Amino acid sequence: MNCDNLCMGCMSELNGQKQCPNCGHYVDSPQISPYLPLKTPIGGRYIVGKVISSNSEGISYMAYDVDKKSAVVLREFFPEAVAKRKNNKISVMVEESYQESYFYLLNDFLDMWRNIARIRGFSALIPVLDIIEENNTAYAVMEYIESLTLREFLLRSKTGYLNWEKAKQLFMPVLSLLSNLHNIGIIHYGISPDTLLIGRDGKLRLSGFCISQVRFEHNGLRPELFDGYTPLEQYGYSLASGEWSDVYAFCAVIYRALVGSVPQDAVSRSTNDKLIIPARYAEIIPVYVINALMNGLQIDPQERTKDIEALREELSATPSNVVSSYSGMNTSRDDKKDAPVVVTYDEDSPWQTILKTFLIIIGVGLIGFAGWMIYDRVINAPEEPPVEDTTDEVEMVEVPDFVNVPFELIAQNPVQNERFTIKSVSEYNAKIEKGYIVSQSIKVGTKVPKGTEITFVISKGPEYVVVPSVIDLDAETAKTQLEEAGFVVKVIEKTNDGTYTANTVAEVSPEVGTSLVKGSEIQIYVWGEAPEDNGFDWGFDDDDNDIIPGIDFDNIFDLFR
Repeated sequence: MNCDNLCMGCMSELNGQKQCPNCGHYVDSPQISPYLPLKTPIGGRYIVGKVISSNSEGISYMAYDVDKKSAVVLREFFPEAVAKRKNNKISVMVEESYQESYFYLLNDFLDMWRNIARIRGFSALIPVLDIIEENNTAYAVMEYIESLTLREFLLRSKTGYLNWEKAKQLFMPVLSLLSNLHNIGIIHYGISPDTLLIGRDGKLRLSGFCISQVRFEHNGLRPELFDGYTPLEQYGYSLASGEWSDVYAFCAVIYRALVGSVPQDAVSRSTNDKLIIPARYAEIIPVYVINALMNGLQIDPQERTKDIEALREELSATPSNVVSSYSGMNTSRDDKKDAPVVVTYDEDSPWQTILKTFLIIIGVGLIGFAGWMIYDRVINAPEEPPVEDTTDEVEMVEVPDFVNVPFELIAQNPVQNERFTIKSVSEYNAKIEKGYIVSQSIKVGTKVPKGTEITFVISKGPEYVVVPSVIDLDAETAKTQLEEAGFVVKVIEKTNDGTYTANTVAEVSPEVGTSLVKGSEIQIYVWGEAPEDNGFDWGFDDDDNDIIPGIDFDNIFDLFR
C-alpha cells in the first residue's frame, strides 16, 4: 500500500514537499512510542497516520482508507495500564497476570463499538465504518469529518456564547442520538465541549466514546473526567450512575454554551454550591430553559432529571405553559415577560427586609386563619365510616423512541423486557435496514403501566421480485402484469419497419429474469405503428424477396447520402 505522497497529519497530497501546506506536519517527524509507527498497515486496508488523541483506554489516529482513497479516524484499544508493544512495535503484549483484565476490557470495547455501528440515520453520530481484530487488540474505524470541538468553536466566536435559538438547533439532534444510545444500553459518561464536534455543515456530532471504566474514579484505569461537566457520581462517590449522568453533563454543556463560562465542578458544588446564571444572561434565556438546567444540574442524582426524554420535554416547552417552582440555582433575573421564576439574592436591601417582614406577618395570619377553619370543620364534621383504599399502586413507565434501533438489542435488553411485554411483526421495507424497528404500537412519550404489551414492526429489508416475461404481449397487458408484480412501468415506443405487430412488447429493461427491489422502475419497449407505403420500390419482390443485383441492401441508405 503505497502512501509516500500522503501527509500523515491530514492525508492530503504532499506533491514532493517536506512540510504539509495544509496542516504543517513534517514528513520526517517520527511517531513516538507507544503509538503505532506512521504508515503502519491495519486490516490490509488502512494506513496509520498521526496521533489525534489518547487516554487510558486507547489511541485515536488520523488514518487513510486505501480502498476508498479517503481520510478516516482509527481508534486502537490500548489500555496503558496493562498493554505494551512487542518488538515489532505493532502487536500488543500483556503480562500473564493482567490477561484476564485485558480481555474483559477488550470485550467491552468491542461490544460498545459493535452496538454503535448498528445505529443509523442520526446526524449527530459519526458513522462507524469498520471494526478490526488483529495484533492481539481491536480497532474501530470512523468516518473523518473536518470539524472543531465545541469548546474551540465557542472560544473563536465573537461573544463566546450562543443564544438559545442557535443552541437549540445544535443540541436537539444530539438529544435524539443520546435517547437511542440509552435505549440500547450505551451511556456516554463523557459529554463535554471537548467531545462534541461542529463540522463544516454546521451540525453538532458526539465523539469521545470510551468504555465506562475510563469515566469513573477508582475503577482500574486512569480516569478521564471533565471538570464542570462530569457529575458527582463519577468522582468515586457512592451514588448511582446511569442515564441521569449524561443528563447532568449535557445540561452543563448547554450552560457553557448559553452563559459563556465553565460551570462550577460537581465536587466543589457538593460542599459549597455557587453555580449561578448571571443577570445579563438570565434576561435573555427563556424561563423554561433555566428550569430545565436547574433540574438537570442537581448534584444529587435522585433529585435530577431522570433521563434524556424528560430533559427533551423540558427543553421543548414554551414560556406560556411553564411556571417555575424551583430555586435550585441562583439567578439575578426579574423576568416580566415570561412565566415567573424564583429568584434568590445574596444580600437584602432595607426595602427587601421590610417587604419580607410584611409578607411573613400576612403569611402567619393566613396560616392561623386556615388552621382555625380546618379545626372547626374537623370538630363539627359528621362521623363517616372510613373508606377502604382498594386501589393498587401501579408503576408507570414512559415509552422511549425505538424506531431505527436494531430489534435484537431491544429484545435482549433486560431493562426493556422488564418494562414492557415485547411483541413483533415483520414487513418488507426498502428504506429501513433489515432487523431494525420501523414503527411501534405505542406513541413515544406515552406513560403506560409497567408490563404493558408493545408491538414493534421489524424491517425485513427490501422485497425482491423477478422480472416476468412479457415479450410479444400487447403493451397494456404487459404493463398491467408488471405493475401487479410491483414494478413502476415506463413505456417507450420502438420504431417499426413494418415487419412487426404494432403495440406489442419488443424488449424489457432490465431483462427478463432479473431480480429487482419491489417498486423499481422497469422499461418496456413497444413496437410503434408500421410506416405507410409511399410507393418506393426498395428492390424487393414481394413473392421471393429478391434483392436488386449489385446493391448491398445492408448499406442501402448510402445511396441517399
